[in-house]
Amino acid sequence: MSDLKDLDRVDPFLDQVINAVPSGIFVIDKDHNILMLNRAAAKMVGKSPGECFDRKCWEIFNTPMCKTPDCTCHRAIKEDSTIRGLSVMHHNDREVPIEYAARPLKNVDGKIIGCVEHFIDITDRLEKERIIVKQQEGLLKQREEDIRHLQEEILELSTPVIEIWDGILALPLVGTLDSHRAKLATERLLEAIEKTRSAFVIIDITGVPAVDEEVANHILQTVDAAKLMGSKAVLTGISPHIAKTMAQLGVDMSTITVHGRMSDALHMAITESTNRALEYTNVQTWITDNKKS
Repeated sequence: MSDLKDLDRVDPFLDQVINAVPSGIFVIDKDHNILMLNRAAAKMVGKSPGECFDRKCWEIFNTPMCKTPDCTCHRAIKEDSTIRGLSVMHHNDREVPIEYAARPLKNVDGKIIGCVEHFIDITDRLEKERIIVKQQEGLLKQREEDIRHLQEEILELSTPVIEIWDGILALPLVGTLDSHRAKLATERLLEAIEKTRSAFVIIDITGVPAVDEEVANHILQTVDAAKLMGSKAVLTGISPHIAKTMAQLGVDMSTITVHGRMSDALHMAITESTNRALEYTNVQTWITDNKKS
């Protein structure tokens, strides 16, 4: 092609090929006059090809970049490069998202004589991407929910409350004990006391490597809460390191019954439970005997 006038002599076969392309193609001169476009380009703006010839490109393809320095064809001609990107084309009070590529059109001597632009309607693609993103967000949300449930289950498993004897509960704690876990342990223990009406609670911290002041206070509060519910709390398994830490923190342990091993605490609890049962039996016998006399 030596000049844009040669467009009038485009091979009919090539014209058929261009019009068979489902995406939009148009050619303009350096003054932005439309010299050629295919049927797909005209259809996207609701016109026939004949209605678009010899008109400015911005009159036909209304985009935010038209008649601005960001015009794709203007940049392609000025920069002598291919300009690609995404934009929207306004048509019949609606926005049509498009993907475009504008290239400078040159004659046989390599002189830029215009621009050819190719664009496609990406409405369906964006909708599919939106659906995929929504599905991914749903999967991510479900994954986060599953992780949260798993964390809760792990916390529950790490703070088990076990009824090891009739009327005696045990709360063996293992691993790092932070304030959140200590609070959860207190809640589960109080729920178990309410359910079983246990008279004794053994809190064993043999498997806890260290405690800080906040955790120590949580333990004291747990003991006090158990006492208010009619249950005697016994603390076991205090290591030398934890004992030293509590002493340095000034934690008042005078109101807490402490035993070195859980077995010692269990023996004490069973003995006291047995004595209470015997006392109750003796009282009932005395009442019965007095009624007879």
